[in-house]
Amino acid sequence: MKDELISSVAGILNEWNPLGDKAVTIESLEGYKYEAMDILSTISITKAPVKKAVSQVLEQAVSIKLKESELSHYSAQIEQLINVQ
Repeated sequence: MKDELISSVAGILNEWNPLGDKAVTIESLEGYKYEAMDILSTISITKAPVKKAVSQVLEQAVSIKLKESELSHYSAQIEQLINVQ
């Protein structure tokens, strides 16, 4: 997995910050780096659609319910990044 792609996906997640104010309470967050890696791995291994992978990883990793409009918007950005690679 390319470090540049991981960093770019983590940047999108950081911009989105689906955790909101709760983000500061999670010590292992590290700018969503591990979540980005998990999303990319899920897509690669399961061939799941990007939106489904993003939803699955984030909802399991940080135990939140994502807003559908935000999920669609940021998943589309992540998908664009992946398609460029």
